[in-house]
Amino acid sequence: MGSLIRATNLHGYGALVRELGGDPGPLLRRYGIRPGVELVEDAFVSYGPFARLLETTAEELDCPDFGLRLSAWQGLGILGPVAVIARNSATVLGAFAEIGRYLHVHSPALRLSVAGPGESGYRAGSTTFHFAIEERGLPYVAQSYELSLANGARIGRLLAGHEMRPRVVAFRHGRCGPLAAYEELFGAPVLFEQDWCGIELGDTDAHRPVDNADPATRRIVARYLETTHRAGEELAPLVAELTRRLLPTGTCSAEAIAGHLGLHPRTMQRRLAEEATTFAAILDHERAQQAGRRWSRPGSRRRRPA
Repeated sequence: MGSLIRATNLHGYGALVRELGGDPGPLLRRYGIRPGVELVEDAFVSYGPFARLLETTAEELDCPDFGLRLSAWQGLGILGPVAVIARNSATVLGAFAEIGRYLHVHSPALRLSVAGPGESGYRAGSTTFHFAIEERGLPYVAQSYELSLANGARIGRLLAGHEMRPRVVAFRHGRCGPLAAYEELFGAPVLFEQDWCGIELGDTDAHRPVDNADPATRRIVARYLETTHRAGEELAPLVAELTRRLLPTGTCSAEAIAGHLGLHPRTMQRRLAEEATTFAAILDHERAQQAGRRWSRPGSRRRRPA
């Protein structure tokens, strides 16, 4: 069986196809993909058909930069809980390192790594990220490579500001669309027919801080991702921990907690129900615990009724 990919990677597909004068339904069904699947919580599709769909769409609609254009509808949000970890990393370098670490959660077919000395694209004074698609039996899929690197550039700007620009972007394949389309999107020199694929960032950009990062949230969500791949682990303790942290801020809700975990609220509630609890029960318990701690502090007194 081939790898899967989160259906969020199809966000914008239908809109872009219609914008180009096509009909997304028949194209999707040709590859066994249900129209609208990207709107279904926690849905996945087979990676091979997804990648072939992008290639066919670009060819049949005569849109050689289809992958680049599709990224305008996507970016960090398609990564689900991995996006939460990235948003709460200390630096851009840390964010991309975490994306690489957990990218298998989005799709096992994708790999993101940092180049070391002696590897292609490595240069002192910069950080180079290598990107590869490792789906067995799949031919080279240029549109998927271009979509992924375009999403990477958009993620970098989201995390560190629009002034962030790569030093170099490299692809193994030859140029598909107009050079201006690449340079406008990446804001950097784009090289083709290289022996590596990825993005090089100058050290200044790589070490830019991520605004409003919360290390505690990053740790909690990282633990959630780790536990989802180990049998016997539960979601409820993580929800309780986030609830304890958010209650004093006045922003604690099922939607907020689910958002911190990169889950749809209904998914979180369903997972909690499987563990014989609910968000409301956890919230009530944590409220009672915090009230008890307040009254137990030295000098705290209950007001007597007049």
